[in-house]
Amino acid sequence: MDEQRKMVRAETHLAGRAALKQASAETEPCLIRNLSPVGARVVFCTPVTAPEAFDLFLDSSDQTYRARTIWHGENEVGVVFREARENAPDVLVDPSPTDDP
Repeated sequence: MDEQRKMVRAETHLAGRAALKQASAETEPCLIRNLSPVGARVVFCTPVTAPEAFDLFLDSSDQTYRARTIWHGENEVGVVFREARENAPDVLVDPSPTDDP
C-alpha cells in the first residue's frame, strides 16, 4: 500500500470508544494504534462494520472527535478527523527545544 499520509503518525496504545451506530448511545471499545493531529488507526477486538463517519472518543484526553473512514479491514479502521486536533494527546507533542549542545 502506498503511503498517502500528509503527517507522520505516532505509534500509540490508547484506549478509546467508537460510536459506530447512528442514533445509539452504544459504543464499541477500541485501541488507537497510531495517531496524528489529522487521523488514526483504530483496532477493535471483534470484526466491525465501519460507517462512513463516526465519533471516536479518546479515554486519555476525554475528547471526542468526528472521524471519517478512509479504509477498513476486518477489525481495524483508518480514519481522518473532520477537524485537525489542536489539543493532541501528550504522545504527539514535540518536546521543547533545549539549549544543550
